[in-house]
Amino acid sequence: MLRNIIVGWIGTFLQLFLRLSWGVISLPIALLFHLNSIQIGLVATAFYIGYVLSSIPWGLIIDRIGPSRAVEYASIILVGMNLLLFLYLTDYTILLIAYLIEGLITASIFPSAMKIVAVSYSHSSKFTFYVALVESAGPITIITLGIIASFLLHLWRFIYLAMAVSFGLIAILSHFSRISVSGTEIKRSFRVILNRKITMATLVRLGELWSTWGTTTWIFPMLVLYRGISPTLSALFLLLFGVGQLVGILSVEKLVERFGDSNVILINLIGFIILTFLIIFSNDIDILPEAFLLGIFSFSYRPPTDSLIMKIAGESSAGTSIGFANAVSQIGTMIAPSFVGLVLYLTHSFSISMLALDAGCVISIVSLLSLKDL
Repeated sequence: MLRNIIVGWIGTFLQLFLRLSWGVISLPIALLFHLNSIQIGLVATAFYIGYVLSSIPWGLIIDRIGPSRAVEYASIILVGMNLLLFLYLTDYTILLIAYLIEGLITASIFPSAMKIVAVSYSHSSKFTFYVALVESAGPITIITLGIIASFLLHLWRFIYLAMAVSFGLIAILSHFSRISVSGTEIKRSFRVILNRKITMATLVRLGELWSTWGTTTWIFPMLVLYRGISPTLSALFLLLFGVGQLVGILSVEKLVERFGDSNVILINLIGFIILTFLIIFSNDIDILPEAFLLGIFSFSYRPPTDSLIMKIAGESSAGTSIGFANAVSQIGTMIAPSFVGLVLYLTHSFSISMLALDAGCVISIVSLLSLKDL
């Protein structure tokens, strides 16, 4: 079982690296194709449009055929898409289409990893821990980006080649790491989507992703272009932001045991808002410890939210519930990059753009309070 979780973790890391690396790669590509902030945001939005459109179908497929087979098929297609970007990226249209297709395909990977956790550990007291373990791929991705950000600015094309090779290896590992699941009837699994509690928990997740991935997508170029901070210091901010996420996600299980899922989620949402205000008014050096704290508050709400969704749905429909949650909540990640890009285009203000990221936390807080009343 642990081997399957490792494969799920690596797959999650790769799909996150594929989409989050755009936050850094966007700078040299924007110079190459003369893109404005709206066009930069539209690339990320194109990815998330594909991600949203295919998340529910992928969830149903995963519950039916099993997560390993879904990851294997998806990884094979992703090899081809990344080779396309490496060899034939010659204009903005190809870039948009490629990221749209990659969004359609990568939507299979995270629900597959969560299905593996649900099948293996849903009855264990360590369930939240294993959810957090898989989701630790998120902060580790950001830490990796923070370390190699300067190299990405110059070697961005070869990153697509490296990802093509990596997804090929994942396809091979998935083929030889089957996990046995009993196929869930599509009609029965689909009924999970109609559960009001899952709908409200999914809206909580939507706001979380708005703030988390909106920040991850934009914080590096925002600091460089609109705050006047050097690329090196901005990369260090991104690194500390990722370290904070990792610390937060690995310690969240103890907090959930003490305070409960909903209270931990609420504390972190409020903490995120407070930290964005501090960053707005801090000088260049002070934002570094604040980057670490922002990272803690920006990810510790994810494991308890996803655990809550799967607990409501049950093990047999875990894939569908997370697929549905991805479909709806990724609307936040789909809107946030273009929305922040539009705010930057209209205002050229770092402060107002940071407040635009807080809108996601407000959505989550309202939805969370509504969920408690159900």
